[in-house]
Amino acid sequence: MLRSVKGVICQGPKLDSGYFLHASARAWLSAAVNQDVQISAEKPRTVFRTNESNPASHAEQHEGQHYSIPLQEVKVVFPHGLPYRFQMQMKTFNESCLMVRKPALELLGYLKNTNFAHPAIRYVIYGEKGTGKTMTLCHAVHYCAKQDWLVLHIPDAHLWVKNCRELMQSSYNKERFDQPLKASTWLKNFKTSNDHFLKEIKTQQTYMWSKRESTEKGRPLGEVVEQGLTRVKNASDAVGVVLKELKKQCPLGSFRLLVAVDGINALWGRTTLRKKDKSAVSPEELTLVHNLRKMVVNDWNGGAIVTTLSQTGSLFKPRSAYFPHELLGKEGFDTLDPFIPIQVSNYSQREFESCYQYYLDRKWLQHKRARTEEGRKELLFLSNSNPWQLERISAYL
Repeated sequence: MLRSVKGVICQGPKLDSGYFLHASARAWLSAAVNQDVQISAEKPRTVFRTNESNPASHAEQHEGQHYSIPLQEVKVVFPHGLPYRFQMQMKTFNESCLMVRKPALELLGYLKNTNFAHPAIRYVIYGEKGTGKTMTLCHAVHYCAKQDWLVLHIPDAHLWVKNCRELMQSSYNKERFDQPLKASTWLKNFKTSNDHFLKEIKTQQTYMWSKRESTEKGRPLGEVVEQGLTRVKNASDAVGVVLKELKKQCPLGSFRLLVAVDGINALWGRTTLRKKDKSAVSPEELTLVHNLRKMVVNDWNGGAIVTTLSQTGSLFKPRSAYFPHELLGKEGFDTLDPFIPIQVSNYSQREFESCYQYYLDRKWLQHKRARTEEGRKELLFLSNSNPWQLERISAYL
C-alpha cells in the first residue's frame, strides 16, 4: 500500500527548475530593459533642462542645464529685447531658456556674498567672440531683478558711439552733444523694468528744464523720466538726472542697484560720429557716455557694477582682441581698476551635450544625420564648442 502511494506521488507532474529559473530571469530582464528604456528616455531631459527657474537657487548641480524664463517676465526684465539671435530662437521655440553656466554661477556667488557697506565692486566679463558673455550678463540681470534690485541696464553701449543721426548740441553744456532719440528709448525701457521704484524714489533737488518747466524737490523720480519721454530734447539730460539721483540715494539703503553695461569698452574707444566741421566726436563729449562713466566709478555703495567687453561692434580694434587691456585701452583699464575679471570660455563637454540635446528636443536639428553619433561629433568639430558657431551651424540643419 505504501509502495503504491509512493508511486502515485512520484508520478505527479515534474517541476522543471531550469524552466522556472529561465522564466524568472526572462521576466526580470524584460522589466530591467523596460526600466532602462524609460531611464534613457528621461535622461536627456534631466541633463539639459531644470525646473528651477529662480536664479537665486542655481548651484553647481544645475550647471549645463537650461532654465526657463516666462515670456511675460522677459518683457519686463528685458524690455529692450535680448540679443537678436536669441530673440529668433525664442520666437521659433516659443520659450525663453538660458543655460546655467559656470561663469554665471561664479558671478551670482559673488553677488550673493556682497558686503553692501563697501564700495560697489566692479566685475568685467570677458572672453572670445561668441562664448556667451552677454547671456552671462543677462543671467545676472535676471537674478537681481528677481531679488528686487533696481536694474540700470545698458544692453549695448556701442550703439551710443556709432550710427547716430540725431546728434545735437547740449543745452546744459555747450561742449557736449545730446542723443535725444537714443536717450528717450533707454528711458522708456528703464521705466518698464523699474516702474515701482520710480514712484517711491524722490528727487533731492529741483531741476529746471526750461523757463516754464521744472521738477521740484521731493517729486517722484518717475516725473524726470516722463519729462525725457514727453520732451525728447531733454531726454539726454533726464538720463543724467536719473543716474545722479540713483547714485546719491543708493547708499541710503532704500534699494539695491545693479549697473549692468554690455560692451563697456565703447566708453573709452573711438566713435564714428562727426561734428559740423567734420571732425570726430570723442566719447567723453557725448552726454550719455559722460554720465555713464560716472556710474562705473565705484565711489558709491549699496550695489554692484557688472560689465562685459565686446568685440561685436567694437570700433577700430583687432577682431582677435578680447583681453581687458586690449579692448579697454590704458584709460579705460585704469578707470575700472580694480575689478574682478570673469572669463567666459567655449562650452565644456557637458554644456555642449546639453545644448545639443536641447536642439534635438526643440526639433531644431532636422537633418537625419544630425541625430546620429557621427553627426554630433561633426557638430562638435565644426563649432569647436563655441556657442555662437554651434547655433549658426545648427540653423541650417
